[in-house]
Amino acid sequence: MARERRHISAASSRVLPSPYQPRTTMIIILAVLAATRASPVGLQSPPTLSFDQLQARSASCDDPNGCRSLWDIIRSCIVTILLCTWVSMHPNIPGPDERWPRIALRRVGLLLLALFVPEAVIGWALRQRQVAAELAEKHKGQS
Repeated sequence: MARERRHISAASSRVLPSPYQPRTTMIIILAVLAATRASPVGLQSPPTLSFDQLQARSASCDDPNGCRSLWDIIRSCIVTILLCTWVSMHPNIPGPDERWPRIALRRVGLLLLALFVPEAVIGWALRQRQVAAELAEKHKGQS
């Protein structure tokens, strides 16, 4: 029985994918795409247009109702940065006695810290890693 388990675990370790498999897959996909674009019956490139043709085809922004303004572009950039920063922050799990206003205030503080002093967030993460390593070493072997 033990011999079979060793054989099964050894066989299953051979089946595990290598860390280079995604790269190899991507290279194969890109090679196939390049080959199909080069073939006369494969994917065709769009026709090349001159600058004059592009200007004639593009819509005019004389009517401000149909175009994005500078404020629209800036607003969408700011919202995207805020949302990405909010989602990327992973604060500690709140205590059982903490209520949602305190938790929200702490997250807003972390958001502002990450926006204006991103190096502090890196230092905070390194300090947490150091404390976790010390605790793991201190409690090694205990269950």
